[in-house]
Amino acid sequence: MSPRPDHLQALPFEHGQSVRERVAALEVLSPREIDERLSGLGYRGQKEARRAASVLAYRHLQRLRRIHLEGIAPEPGTRENCLFLGPTGSGKTFLVELLFREILGVPTLIVDATQFSETGYVGDDVTTMLSRLYESAGGDAAWAACGAICMDEFDKLATSRSDARFAGQQTTKDVSGFGVQRGLLNLLSAPRADFPPDFGFTSRTPPMPMELSALTFIACGAFSGLKGTAEELGTKERMGFGREVRKREPVIAEAVTEDQLEQTTAFARYGFIPELIGRFSRIVSFAPLDATTLGSILEDNVLRAYEREFAHEGLTLVVEPAVREWVVARALKRETGARGLRAALVPQLERAAYDHFGEPQVSTVRLVLDGDQVVTVAG
Repeated sequence: MSPRPDHLQALPFEHGQSVRERVAALEVLSPREIDERLSGLGYRGQKEARRAASVLAYRHLQRLRRIHLEGIAPEPGTRENCLFLGPTGSGKTFLVELLFREILGVPTLIVDATQFSETGYVGDDVTTMLSRLYESAGGDAAWAACGAICMDEFDKLATSRSDARFAGQQTTKDVSGFGVQRGLLNLLSAPRADFPPDFGFTSRTPPMPMELSALTFIACGAFSGLKGTAEELGTKERMGFGREVRKREPVIAEAVTEDQLEQTTAFARYGFIPELIGRFSRIVSFAPLDATTLGSILEDNVLRAYEREFAHEGLTLVVEPAVREWVVARALKRETGARGLRAALVPQLERAAYDHFGEPQVSTVRLVLDGDQVVTVAG
């Protein structure tokens, strides 16, 4: 899997092309065809999640066509806000990038939630997400409104509950947590919003409006500990002497069930305003990647990129099956999904690159397993 995208990529289009022409040029694909494109682009695993995401992308495309080609005004309350929930390295943001930026070809923004703060404090206001989407659309607000925003690390906005924050909203100064959550409430449901086209760096540029009825908003987060919180809420605890004390070992890579996702109280105890969670029409659970899926990702995504790099140096890179199994085992132990593959493999490849890049007498670099250590054999 590719590294998590944290940059903007302007989409190519002809200068002066209208939004109607751009929407008409978008390829119309069925949900099944979108899913097949995902496989062709190297996405592996997450059968149920990618099925839901493929339908989400299809609905986004059809909504654009109804608005801009058929002239049908969107019905109130039909916006698509989706929450992708699952362990780190399970492919949440990668799926968004492939669906909207690569397959649909609409303006797409993937942004880290931890950089935002409440309006009036140091840090980015949530409306600057619209500014960045506007920039990625080449400065065309109408085309930007046809895109998608993905807020990664959404779970990091959770804040320990405080009665002062819930009852007397202005009695505490909250520069992250609930302040940002309150800022998102309107953004996720409003038909339009004003944004600073210059990111608010100056006061001379007036804010611009952006229609939000066709915008798809996706939040992604690991929500570590949510499963345990939901389980505790679903268990009646005995009080007094003789009660059982349940100690749950923390687990990074675990899946949250559909029933647990329906427990708004669990999200509230986790640190989210219930109204904000209610803004998401769909919550999709991602499962931890198993050994078979990790092996496919290692083969189809990770190794191929490094094989190409070594080939540019005139070297043939060979990674023996035992080494691949070792890398997958290390990734499973780390519980960091596809990211764990690179963490285990890159140090071995760096040593091989240091020893053999720029050495014309070497043609093949082979990684072999010697005991529990990976060693390089050159030939």
